[in-house]
Amino acid sequence: MTAQTPRDREHKADLLPAYINGQLDASVAREVREHLLACASCQLELASWEALKDTAIEAYTSTPLPSPYLMNRVWAKIADEEAQAVHSWSLARLLKQGWLVFRAQFPLIHKSLWVASTLVCLFGLVLTLAMAHHPLAQKHWAGNLLVLFIVVVGASGSAFIYGSAVDPGFELSIATPTSMRFVMICRMAIVLGFNMLLGVVASAFFAAVSGNGLWDMVQLWLGPLFFLSSLCLAISLFISSAFALICVALVEVLQGFSATFISRFGLPVSVLDLNPTSPILLVCALLLLLGAVFFVPRQTRLVS
Repeated sequence: MTAQTPRDREHKADLLPAYINGQLDASVAREVREHLLACASCQLELASWEALKDTAIEAYTSTPLPSPYLMNRVWAKIADEEAQAVHSWSLARLLKQGWLVFRAQFPLIHKSLWVASTLVCLFGLVLTLAMAHHPLAQKHWAGNLLVLFIVVVGASGSAFIYGSAVDPGFELSIATPTSMRFVMICRMAIVLGFNMLLGVVASAFFAAVSGNGLWDMVQLWLGPLFFLSSLCLAISLFISSAFALICVALVEVLQGFSATFISRFGLPVSVLDLNPTSPILLVCALLLLLGAVFFVPRQTRLVS
């Protein structure tokens, strides 16, 4: 408190605040009392602390407390401002957090998925263009072959977006409090959007060479791609990614056979017709996707 009081072992100045407030042990308080009897410097320090304590008590007791009505109005005003701030910024905050989660999924998706999808789709486009110019080939066969490549490659990518076997950041993902449903939707949107972009580019090249309309080509694979991608995701979650790929390939093989060709062998099998894009097919794809997304939180989480 005072500059004249020395701070050494012979004086108890550092213990005086606690001594006044009764916070010292009995033995220590007794030592301080005995020291005060013989130390003028510490007695002066003690008087300063007592004067400060008395002044603070007097100021507190002499200051009138605000009325309950005034305090209620103040707290109500604060609560209204906080509520308005939350209401005004909640949408912006949610959009920002959603964008951050969406952006964070790009490095977590295996890089080979982008390379493999691009190369296989490019190979399918080259093969399709070669077939379209072959004198013995029919133009619609070439278009069906391109659709086959786009759908199989695009749907296969959704089998490798979630799970410890295919996701190098799986433990990190399930250890965060971020909703795994939202993570799954973000990853599905990224992979499906990328494969759709590849499909549009390939269809545009084929349409320019063959003279077909771009939408005529896109509608052949848009619905099947969405449906089989959702189916592949659901199967990969419940069973495995490899089995999901087999199922997608099997469905597309059945798509490649016409009902007339099968009837020649006397097989009582009706071909699953997914082409072209239809509202029913899109609804089924959406239901499959929602089922897969709602299944994700049932997996083991590392956080509560």
